[in-house]
Amino acid sequence: MDRGPFQIKEEGLDDVIRRLEEYEIDTDRAIRQALQAAIQHIASEADEMVPEDEGQLRASQNIENVKKSGDRYVASISYGGPSAPYAIVQHENFDLFHPPKPPGRRKVGGRQGTGPTNPGDRTNGGPKYLEYPFDRETEEWPSGFRDRLINAGWRLLKG
Repeated sequence: MDRGPFQIKEEGLDDVIRRLEEYEIDTDRAIRQALQAAIQHIASEADEMVPEDEGQLRASQNIENVKKSGDRYVASISYGGPSAPYAIVQHENFDLFHPPKPPGRRKVGGRQGTGPTNPGDRTNGGPKYLEYPFDRETEEWPSGFRDRLINAGWRLLKG
């Protein structure tokens, strides 16, 4: 696939960075944009998978945008805020029933709902709602990120 001066082929990250520098593209900016795109994608997927009872857990998502610290880039996604212990239980416990209560009921008596769900469930949410999309994003490392970096470089070149 041709994207201007960049060809997507068997190039590694170092090759892409070298190519960005050859075209005098701000590599730091391209890396930040590529990482931010990855973070936004993970966060979006996680929001589809987070268990939803009253929506408080989903509403607690916090994204720390990409920052550079020395020679490292750092970003984070978290859930829970002051309710972090609840978020951890929901993330780690494979035995919880989702959805936790029948529609219109404020209190749950006993085990109600459809039952435990698997990671990646977008219908009722379930465990590993943040880890699962992170693993999917990074399973093709570095090729998936390389493609994001190429796209960021191309956007900067065109801009």
